[in-house]
Amino acid sequence: MKSRYCIGVDLGGTNIAVGLVDLEIKSILKKHSIRTNAPRPCEEISRDIINVCKKVCRDANVNMSDIFWIGVATPGIVKGDTVVSAVNLGWKNAPLVKCISETAGIAAYIANDANAAAFAEAVWGSGMGKKSLIAFTLGTGVGGGIVLDGKIWEGTNGFAAELGHLVISPNGETCGCGKRGCLEAYSSATALVRETKRKMAKHADSLMWQVVSGDANRVNGKTAFAAMEMGDGYAAEVVDEFIDNLALGVSNVINIFQPDVVCIGGGISREGDTLLLPLRERVLKNTFGTESSRTELVTATFKNDAGIIGAALLGLQGVSMNENEIIANFQVVGNLVSSISYGSGHINDTKLVTLENEETTARYILQKINTKIFKDPEALMKNYVGVTSYLKKVIKENGGDSDRETLSVVPTKDGKNFYLTPEGEAWRLLTYITGSASYDIVEDPEQFYVSAVAFGNFQYLLRDYPADTLFETIKNFHNTPDRVRLFEEALKADVCKRAANVQAEIDFVLKRREFAGTLEREREAGRLPLRVTHNDTKLNNILFDRKTGKALCIVDLDTIMPGYSVTDFGDSIRFGATTALEDEADLSKVNFDINLYELYVKGFIEGTKGGLTECEMELLPIGAIMMTYECGTRFLTDYLSGDTYFKTSRENHNLDRARNQFKLVADMEARLDEMRAIVKKYV
Repeated sequence: MKSRYCIGVDLGGTNIAVGLVDLEIKSILKKHSIRTNAPRPCEEISRDIINVCKKVCRDANVNMSDIFWIGVATPGIVKGDTVVSAVNLGWKNAPLVKCISETAGIAAYIANDANAAAFAEAVWGSGMGKKSLIAFTLGTGVGGGIVLDGKIWEGTNGFAAELGHLVISPNGETCGCGKRGCLEAYSSATALVRETKRKMAKHADSLMWQVVSGDANRVNGKTAFAAMEMGDGYAAEVVDEFIDNLALGVSNVINIFQPDVVCIGGGISREGDTLLLPLRERVLKNTFGTESSRTELVTATFKNDAGIIGAALLGLQGVSMNENEIIANFQVVGNLVSSISYGSGHINDTKLVTLENEETTARYILQKINTKIFKDPEALMKNYVGVTSYLKKVIKENGGDSDRETLSVVPTKDGKNFYLTPEGEAWRLLTYITGSASYDIVEDPEQFYVSAVAFGNFQYLLRDYPADTLFETIKNFHNTPDRVRLFEEALKADVCKRAANVQAEIDFVLKRREFAGTLEREREAGRLPLRVTHNDTKLNNILFDRKTGKALCIVDLDTIMPGYSVTDFGDSIRFGATTALEDEADLSKVNFDINLYELYVKGFIEGTKGGLTECEMELLPIGAIMMTYECGTRFLTDYLSGDTYFKTSRENHNLDRARNQFKLVADMEARLDEMRAIVKKYV
């Protein structure tokens, strides 16, 4: 097997330490560090990180192109790809993964520094081969990390594993967090120093004075342990009380989680058995379990390099036996070495997985199809394979690269296009298009124009595909009158008793009921043709070439169905011709951008190569308003129904989305004449 290289970054408020790690020999090959010079913007620090990454690669004669991923252990609160808050760095909601991956062109992963240290222990250290590990880090404070089934547990908001703030003594010592009685106030090095000094102040004959040569300012976490070894009873009292308090915290955690391993790290852990043996004895008395099944209590394997190693291993996070078993059913070769969440879709669970054998490394997109939404995965995948196979043929005929310009479905070993587990889960595997990137918001006007050409060209390439042979994977998906009907049903049911607080939004929808039927009336009159449509033409459903910036491939084909070209156009406008993301809650930031609209009109018409009818041209502005209105109505419907369709990550998330879309509708309605004039200009 070839060596597998990755890079671990231990990002601190003072220094940035970077190590090149060989996953095969489980070793750091080269290290280098620089000053952080914080506080500074995420973008600046990310550039410094990448420069040091390049240096350690040069020092080891390794090409950056040979690096599988870059992992970063960072201080602060981490949730997903974002550093929510890191006071020492001066960051709030810093997109660290994006900054590193887009600049370096390499996958990036991040975790809180204590979590990363715990992950190092779980994968290569004291918890290697186990399913669960919880780490306590005893330093200036008390840090913690929880690793369950190969994955760091961050909690719903990134604040999980704050083990130092378990309360073990109500109304006790004041903690640095401002609360009283936290474990950190009793079991950190800071607390140990405090208690050592208190005991010394009361007992001038204590040997602890001898250890520090009579200078109380020289007291540290080792002082009491050293004096106890010399036979000092006062020091033994300090240590005994310290271990008693630590045992309370550890016991509480074991009784809650019953992990395979609890690992004690940090400077105090270097006291070894002097700390560990009495700690084990007290924890044993305070915890539940059987003789044959007890949590192991051990000291940490890694010391100063825990951050680098833990960060470097983050690309292995989340590899589960379940995914191994699922992938084994597809026509692929290799062992699963990494699996991470991928993309920003609301519906399906998507992973970027890496497989490796002795000769090759390959990446795939593994997706669990949401069968609550797509109730007939077999029909869905027939659409998927039918359209992609047709596109491959057309792209080849046009001299294009069919492996990069459309998706490739990997068949199962029994020749099917998806795998159905015994539990009824539907999984598909797609080849990963290397060197590609997707974007959640327009970062450059040219990018929006390119996306318009791409979706227009998608219409053009499929112009001869028989739309009526496609299954309707979600019935009436872009039937706006039916969406209004469903909204009215949700309003009438009001299962969560939310309607009273959103009357303005309800009135907005109901006022436009007549408008909602515009496109269906045109279809019934025979003026609006039925076409193969994508039905979710957001910017992030296009893959762009990282080097050239050109559009490569249209993705997320679950909603390929018969539909209207103007709704595909309109969905792009509602998502892209705006000054904010679709869940921006501050409506002062949400505005319709007429300049981006014009760019998209120009690109879309060019992409369709004259294939749109006169009626379709006339209805493009209406399609933009319709899709924005429909999407806002769907968000509001889901809010009233209890958030059962779209994924949410905060309270009122769907309501914020609805208000966002309705603000855009109002803006578009006010500028409808301009929108029509722009279409005429390019026709």
